[in-house]
Formats: sequence, C-alpha cells, structure tokens
Amino acid sequence: MLQLFPDRPTIEIVELTQCPYDSTPIDAEFMSGGSMLLTCPRCRAEWEWHGAWVRRIREPDRNAVVTRDEARHIEPAG
Repeated sequence: MLQLFPDRPTIEIVELTQCPYDSTPIDAEFMSGGSMLLTCPRCRAEWEWHGAWVRRIREPDRNAVVTRDEARHIEPAG
C-alpha cells in the first residue's frame, strides 16, 4: 500500500527515457488506443505505457545487461 505524507515531497513527473536495466536510450512507438510501446534496443525489455501506468511486457535479456557492465570495466589497451 502506498502512503503519502503531507511533510514529504510529491513526485509529479516521471520520465522513462533510459532503460532501468542498462541505461540505454529507450525507443518509443505509438500504438492504437493511446498506448506507447517502450523498448530497450540492447536488452530487448519492453513496457506498455498508457496514461498513468506502465506495465512490463518482456523481461530484459540479462546476458546483454551483464555484457554491457563487463565492457564498462575493461581497461583500455596501451
């Protein structure tokens, strides 16, 4: 259950522009009925966004996320 307290800040805007799993910019496609399909091109995770709710459609490819993290920690040669 979500409880909001008057002395705590209120979240007014949330922007999903990067994948929460690997920080890759998200692709967006408009669908019928006013929904949007949000897709991460790296890990292939998908979400449907409609109005105030977001629903995950497809889980991320965990290997793609791990591979991206490993590439970040490789020391440059030379």
